[in-house]
Amino acid sequence: RQYLINTAALKSVFKSVYGMPVASYMKQYRIMKAAELLRNTDKSVSAVASEVGYESQSKFSAAFKDIMKILPTDYRRQYT
Repeated sequence: RQYLINTAALKSVFKSVYGMPVASYMKQYRIMKAAELLRNTDKSVSAVASEVGYESQSKFSAAFKDIMKILPTDYRRQYT
């Protein structure tokens, strides 16, 4: 409100530019960051989940599988 930007209009422009709603973009961004961490660190899946903003490993695993079509533990195994 401080900048007088209409939220609905902003969401519409975002979707036209990125081809997906803000929430979907953020979910995908977080999962891609998690995939990078799983490939390049030895952090636990739980630690990775927390680092990318998930409160529980189970919700993270479900979101990861939804985007990547593979569980995070199996994904990591492919890169070790």
